[in-house]
This record gives sequence, structure tokens and C-alpha cells, in this order.
Amino acid sequence: MADQIQLNAQEEQELQEGQALYEMSRSPGFLVLQKWLEDMAYHAWVDPRATSSEKEWMWQELNAFHGANLAKELLERLQKAVSQAEYLQKKKSGEIKRPTMRF
Repeated sequence: MADQIQLNAQEEQELQEGQALYEMSRSPGFLVLQKWLEDMAYHAWVDPRATSSEKEWMWQELNAFHGANLAKELLERLQKAVSQAEYLQKKKSGEIKRPTMRF
């Protein structure tokens, strides 16, 4: 059995937040929200036929672009927090050993 390692306060907080986000991301409601965010992030576009001028189309396109970027950023931040929590859990349980520095 591997030796457990004590995490510092920031790592412990990151672990707890990541675990909470992981649990939330497996809930049925979040799976619906995740699909919406993915659609917004990767399938956002403006139909130029629905706008009355090029200026209006450009404004809607700019808003769609920024909305897509925010959705991608949120999804990536969630995945990063969950991945960090998985790493910290392995570190805490001793599965991941810190290399010893040799001079």
C-alpha cells in the first residue's frame, strides 16, 4: 500500500472543488446543460437571411463568436478542474511519487 501524502491547503481546496464539479458533471441536469454549451461552443452561427443589414449581421456574428468562446472556456475550465482533482487524489493516495532531486 502506498504512503498517503498530505496536501497543502490550496491543493486540498482544488481537490474538493474538482470532486464537486465531477459529481455535478455526472448529474442528468448537467448533461443537458453540457450539450447546450457544446452546441453553443462548436455550432454557433448567425443566419444572414434573418438580419436586415450587414451591420446587424456583423453584430450578431460577433456576439455569437464571444458566446461560443465563453462556452468553450467554461467547458475547458471544468475539465481542467476535474483533471487536477484526479491528479491530486492520486498524489494524496501516494500513487504519484514526487521525484527526488539529485545534484
